[in-house]
Amino acid sequence: MTTSWISKKPGRCGGDACVRDTRIPVWGLIERRRQGQADADILRSLPDLTAEDLAAAWGYAAEHPDEIERSLWENEACMAEHDGRTAPPDLVRRGRQLGLSDDDIRNAFEPPLSPEALAAALASAGKG
Repeated sequence: MTTSWISKKPGRCGGDACVRDTRIPVWGLIERRRQGQADADILRSLPDLTAEDLAAAWGYAAEHPDEIERSLWENEACMAEHDGRTAPPDLVRRGRQLGLSDDDIRNAFEPPLSPEALAAALASAGKG
């Protein structure tokens, strides 16, 4: 496994770990795998990557599971449809389970959640 192929740069992909100097984040590859894509399918859809790149990404993910889970959660949160006054309770609960602060959770959504929306989502999820 060659994790030296994984790099992080503050101005690229929000500072997330990416394969080599690409804009392909490790969490994105993990998401593809969780959706059932085999390595061969991933390589076909991302022809700039190699099998060695994927091996490095899988190794990095195995060594940094908390970082990858947080990145996956942040991506899901920013894509969740809401109006700033309500939020998906299960998604908010998962943020808490990942150890995120209330501010981190609120600001991960676009637009950010109001403090009242966060409290309501936590109460709805049984964690208020």
